[in-house]
Amino acid sequence: MPIAFGFVGNEEGVLDPSTIPSSEFSTRQFDIWRDSIAVVFDVERQASEADSAFIADVEAFQLGDMVVTAATLGEQRYTRSQARLRRDGMDHFVLNLYRTGGWRAQTPNGDFQGVAGQVSVLDLASELISDEPHSELVTLFLPRSLLEERLPNLGALHGSGPTGPHAALLAEYIDLLARRLPTLPAGEEQALSRATCEMLTACISPTLANVEAARPGLEMVLQRRARRFIEGQLNSPDLTADAICGAVGVSRRTLYRLFEQDGGVQRYIQARRLVRIKALLADASDGRRISEIAAEFGFTRPDHFARAFKHQFGQSARDLREFRRRHLGTGVVLGAKRNDIGSFDTWIRALHDRAIAI
Repeated sequence: MPIAFGFVGNEEGVLDPSTIPSSEFSTRQFDIWRDSIAVVFDVERQASEADSAFIADVEAFQLGDMVVTAATLGEQRYTRSQARLRRDGMDHFVLNLYRTGGWRAQTPNGDFQGVAGQVSVLDLASELISDEPHSELVTLFLPRSLLEERLPNLGALHGSGPTGPHAALLAEYIDLLARRLPTLPAGEEQALSRATCEMLTACISPTLANVEAARPGLEMVLQRRARRFIEGQLNSPDLTADAICGAVGVSRRTLYRLFEQDGGVQRYIQARRLVRIKALLADASDGRRISEIAAEFGFTRPDHFARAFKHQFGQSARDLREFRRRHLGTGVVLGAKRNDIGSFDTWIRALHDRAIAI
């Protein structure tokens, strides 16, 4: 079955501007699903399921700074490796309510397992391997900035989920939200987003006392703030350790400790600059020379830039641009858009861009 992606319409198929912005995705081809979900996860099929039928049906809704999806998905493995974390800089929480199915997760916090009716918490800034059977689930994608002040230790639940009576209330709320969203009027998105965050806080906070964070919650918040500041200043010549310390309110010693796992703050900045350059090189509307784009992000020596780019991505910047030009106009068209936002993967990319700009 080919991919189908577009906005929900009325009975005549006309887009309905009176309801909350939504989009639908459907495919029976695993390769197409893998390309779509690649904005968040690397996925693969289980060896025992490689030759069986696959399904991916997703309905997505945009609620201000969060995205809610209701999906039916075939069996697969989701992965976020340490290399992937450094490469994409995704800084979100993902909450999954499994209506059917469940999960088995391997994380730095330990191994966890859940079943239908439970909510799992994923921290996209942490490593993960999750094996999931055929499942029906509701998923909330939330920028960390929506929750870090209210729930600074939420990452301690990574791979697992809240327990107890409050967790049952949260599962019921998420399920009801997903069922009501198709008929709720436009204009209520921000109010729904705020209400959902308040519900998450009320239901998760009582259980956090039973979960010890792998690292101090304060340093987790400071690191995310430093990363957002860095992302917003990538093309600034004034992006220095002192500037980051001043913006975040930490000492140089603390800053260096925050980025130890990334090989140091300067190495992290260079990696993020290369990621931004790569995105610009893949943008058909940007006709600048490679050297101009590189210089915008502080790479004034072409030989230094060439070595750094190839080391990080395994191909030269010139080869990447030529590949983009050769394949311009090919590939899958994802359907209609409204307000230049038409699918859950582009919505999540947009959430990422907004979150790092805060």
